[in-house]
Amino acid sequence: MDELKKQIKDSFFNPILYFLPLLIFFVVDDMFGLNMAWKISFPVALGLVFYVYLSYNRLFLWHLMLSVGYVLIGLIVSLIPARYEMRGLYQFADEFLFLGMMCFFIFRKSFLEKVASKALPYEMPMSNNVNELYRIVKYLMVIVSTYMLVRVLYFFGIINMTENQLQDIQMVYYYCFIVLGLYETIRVLIVRYRLLHEDWLPIIDDKGKVTGSSQYFHDLTERKHMHPVVRLHFIDNGVIFLRQRKSHDNTDASLWDTPVSRHVRLGESVEQSLRYKSKQYYNIEPKKFFFLTNYKLENKSEYQFVYLFVLCKIDGIELNKDKVQATKWWTVNQIEDNLNTGIFTERFIKEFELLKRSGLLEHESCNCECALKGMIKSRLIDGNTGRGAQNSAC
Repeated sequence: MDELKKQIKDSFFNPILYFLPLLIFFVVDDMFGLNMAWKISFPVALGLVFYVYLSYNRLFLWHLMLSVGYVLIGLIVSLIPARYEMRGLYQFADEFLFLGMMCFFIFRKSFLEKVASKALPYEMPMSNNVNELYRIVKYLMVIVSTYMLVRVLYFFGIINMTENQLQDIQMVYYYCFIVLGLYETIRVLIVRYRLLHEDWLPIIDDKGKVTGSSQYFHDLTERKHMHPVVRLHFIDNGVIFLRQRKSHDNTDASLWDTPVSRHVRLGESVEQSLRYKSKQYYNIEPKKFFFLTNYKLENKSEYQFVYLFVLCKIDGIELNKDKVQATKWWTVNQIEDNLNTGIFTERFIKEFELLKRSGLLEHESCNCECALKGMIKSRLIDGNTGRGAQNSAC
């Protein structure tokens, strides 16, 4: 749960904080001058760097890269000669530079996504952070560009306003920043709260890398994504323990399947998901299980990236009757006699072939000995079943 909270917290970082030093710089520069703008905005920027490092360490590099815009704009504005600083449109040089930076973000989104993919850890949904950034960029661009349009029209005499009217517009401009900041802060808190009370799955690419997240739905009409799934087989003396899925399951109702099958949740590791389901269904905490292979499967609602594990020599199974409808030990012959009767799930049929090819069902007692692991690895790779077996987690 702590890992999930951290994942949600990092994935939905308040995007207004990326631009807070720059917004403070604008306001203070307009009201009190450049020196005061640096004196107030720079400590805020420095404080945010330390805050992100301590509380959002996985976002630190990403935040540091975005902070470069504040430094560059501040330095360029500081190089404007003092005699021009408060004359004409020079006094709005920081806003014009900001608009240029926003245009760069919008029109070079693919470039920024590449930067994000390098700066953000692979386990973080990059798309969430980039989308949040672009959403706030659009809001800020509307606010700043509207204000600058009014100032430019006034400067060229296209519209006439008194000084009091200009000051009122300027105050509305500042209030827009305050309202946007409060709105984003409240919105992020609400989103985090909702996420913590909902079931979310990571979205992964063909290599198993997390690229985003989606809410868990049983509705088969939902959009397809690839999600990680963990599955565990119990094998003892050449027989296989199977679970009959419940009659009201939306998929594979009443069919026989592996005893443990679960979507890995957002912020959860494959091993954590496997142990949680084993404990929940059978009151066991598997200590000697090993990874067999990966494979991909497409069903009616999604693409699954399956992590297949095997557990041998099971003792003390206590069925949770609220979760498990029926279980049974099956011999290889019994399974082969019923393969074409439609009583097994599609995934189990595929995995049964993998188990036979691995040699696990040919031994009186499967174990985690290195010789057996080596044999499994060579057979699976020769059979082109996926990425091949990895080192066991015994």
